[in-house]
Amino acid sequence: MIKRKNVKGKLIGILSLGLVLSSGKYPAQNQSQENQKMEWFQDAKLGIFIHWGIYSVNGIPESWAFFNNYISHENYMKQLNGFSAAKYKPDEWVKLIKNSGAKYVVITTKHHDGVALWDSKAEKSTTIPKHSLAQKDVLSPFISALKNSGLKTGLYYSLPDWSHPYYDINTRTKKRYEIKNDPKRWENFVTYYQNQLNELSSLFKPDLLWFDGDWEHSSEEWRAPKTLENLKKFNPDIIVNSRLKNHGDYETPEQGIPVVKPQSNYWELCYTMNDSWGFQPFDNHYKTSNMIVRTLADVINIANSIY
Repeated sequence: MIKRKNVKGKLIGILSLGLVLSSGKYPAQNQSQENQKMEWFQDAKLGIFIHWGIYSVNGIPESWAFFNNYISHENYMKQLNGFSAAKYKPDEWVKLIKNSGAKYVVITTKHHDGVALWDSKAEKSTTIPKHSLAQKDVLSPFISALKNSGLKTGLYYSLPDWSHPYYDINTRTKKRYEIKNDPKRWENFVTYYQNQLNELSSLFKPDLLWFDGDWEHSSEEWRAPKTLENLKKFNPDIIVNSRLKNHGDYETPEQGIPVVKPQSNYWELCYTMNDSWGFQPFDNHYKTSNMIVRTLADVINIANSIY
């Protein structure tokens, strides 16, 4: 009998997404329970990761445009006035994804810029329904279409919020406040983002939560164990990626097959179709279909390599 390594690789075809690399060790848990929870993820092979937000209005880098001072934060946020979602057809998106053979989808609910696609009631939140030209929740219709199609639902959520007053506008040259000097402000932010996660969990009942931006604070500051515990109250079988510090189920290398196989039992390769994470109209450097298919095949082959 041929034994195969218990490392499962995944390729995510990214329509437009911004990611940062993070990996971590995972706490031991009952192997049988883990395998059962991760079974659909292990078998999926292909997922689609959609990054959609106000940055698509001007076709500039998501969030990083103002972080790197390419544009002021004020002018970046003015894209809210142009975000109409006039041609938004979530049912057609889902039909296209389903036809691709993908088994699950992850969509950005809020990137580092802090703009939520749903009607968040968390304190001082910036949302598409309340603050954009669209004046409507653009997340719920897509999630409903996903559920109806049988595709698994994944939600991307940025831990940092570079526009929120309790977090601070963040740029490469502007230093954010020290938590020890303003602990109440930080506690208010923790309450804010925990409330948003509660909303996402109760409204959409995701199968997977895809965190990003954990590098900005420690596990203790993020309340990572508490966050994971709370998510499991809504869904005991929730799958969480590695970017909640050292708490999560799978690793997320990006843009190239890792030279050294990830240490986690499960991992996925995040792979853009051109060179940009978000929509940028002048980036026409698209990978060929042969390259994408070859990469998918290589990931699956490496993940199931014989030992």
